[in-house]
Amino acid sequence: MNIQKLMKEAQRAQAKVAEAQERLAAMTVEGSAGAGLVRVEATGDGTVTKVRIDQKVVDPADVEMLEDLVTAAVGEAQRRAKELQEREMGAAMGGMQGLGGMF
Repeated sequence: MNIQKLMKEAQRAQAKVAEAQERLAAMTVEGSAGAGLVRVEATGDGTVTKVRIDQKVVDPADVEMLEDLVTAAVGEAQRRAKELQEREMGAAMGGMQGLGGMF
């Protein structure tokens, strides 16, 4: 493969990755815990944008349980965002394996 062709492929790959990143920023995922009593929304790039807590789970005598539920919901939202990232980036890079990890 000549260098010009390789550079054009790299530019195309960069453009596809940038497009995928824009799509990810516009997508949302949700994680929940405590049978949905705590829900966390995040963008596809992993940024947490909203936390919703049902008042039933708010117990001043048991703040630790609420902290655990929030932590679990955030973790699930981040895991789902990562899965979405892998799918989107995999689709963007499809057929570009010949670039050998340049990105």
